[in-house]
Amino acid sequence: MKQKDILQLESSDMRQAYLFEENGRWYAYEHSANQIEKIMKGFADFKHKVHDVCGRFKVEINLDILDKISIVSCEDSILILDCSDNI
Repeated sequence: MKQKDILQLESSDMRQAYLFEENGRWYAYEHSANQIEKIMKGFADFKHKVHDVCGRFKVEINLDILDKISIVSCEDSILILDCSDNI
C-alpha cells in the first residue's frame, strides 16, 4: 500500500485501527498505533516504536493481540480492527 493511502485511511475513521503487512510483519501507523497502544496498555509492550523515513510514527504489532480486539475486515495485507469501545 502506498504512503498516501495509509495516511488517508488513518484519517478516515477514528473508530477503527489499521494494521498493514510489510515484508511478513504487521505495523500500525499514527492513529492506529496510538489506539492499539491504549487498548493493550498492560497487556503488550511496544518496544518497536519508530518513526519511519517519512516521519510517520509506526509500531510493529504481534498478532496475538487480536484476541482482545474485533476484526472488521481482513485482506491480504491489511487488517481493520474495531476500536469504537476505546475512543
